[in-house]
Amino acid sequence: MALSVEGVRAGYRKRPVLHDVSLGLGPGVHVLLGPNGAGKTTLFRVLAGVVAPTAGRVLIAGRDPHRDPAAKRLIGVAAHRAALSPQLTVRGNLDYWARVLDLPAGLRRKRLADVTELFHLEELADRAAGTLSRGQIQRVVLAKVLLADPAVLLLDEPTTGMDPAATAELRTRLRAVAEDGRTILASTHDMNEAQALADDVTVLKDGRIVDRGTPAELRARMVGSGVRLRIRARLDPAEALRRLGRRPLPGRDGAVLVDVADDGEAETLIADLVGQGIGLREVAVAGNALEDVFLHLKDQRQEQL
Repeated sequence: MALSVEGVRAGYRKRPVLHDVSLGLGPGVHVLLGPNGAGKTTLFRVLAGVVAPTAGRVLIAGRDPHRDPAAKRLIGVAAHRAALSPQLTVRGNLDYWARVLDLPAGLRRKRLADVTELFHLEELADRAAGTLSRGQIQRVVLAKVLLADPAVLLLDEPTTGMDPAATAELRTRLRAVAEDGRTILASTHDMNEAQALADDVTVLKDGRIVDRGTPAELRARMVGSGVRLRIRARLDPAEALRRLGRRPLPGRDGAVLVDVADDGEAETLIADLVGQGIGLREVAVAGNALEDVFLHLKDQRQEQL
């Protein structure tokens, strides 16, 4: 495994955040999913060698970044905020960082050329970083991260603020990086993006890994079988659903989500809503398995509170 986490515990000022986290990841794109407060940021900091675990260990290609500082070069971190100088050009930012990494001149030129080609930065090379769009900035940030040729990439919300076209392009670039043999672990709150990007998903809740698998596997295990409907109506259908003994969940764009056992039960529910005078505007199968899992986790957390 390129990345191995063994029984890690960590926290701040004696406040525990991570509890006996164990995880092994090989090449590919992996997504870390969990509600706010689950411990995702702390786990990333431990993996990056920034926060030392109070128990357990992290291994990157068999080396512990908390004991072997040189092993930190095997890890590339793209934080939520871009660490670029807005005055410098794209080429200037990348060259500056390559010098910080103390890459020899010949290797520095090669790595700059490689990452510029990989992320299609040729036309942006002479533009000041401060003039770039969010999607362009993120491509430069990832190019910067790859200058050191890391084995493992940690990406915190890599597509936040990007339009659909830029997101799709970045997804293509990340897939190319993974196919080159690297291990990518990304956190995101965009369930559509997570489902499109992930080879597998690790679910973190209250500082513990509670499940791992493909989006479809996770939904089947955590939410159950059946059909999840997305309902939009002229009037809010949530109260009507509760009167019918259903448990509506909030969806996007004013929609509600509700689970039914099969198509027959869905037809009966629609007829019942129509009978109550709910003017239905949309009834569709909610197609994102990870959104179902995320809402399930959020619902569980609210029940505990």
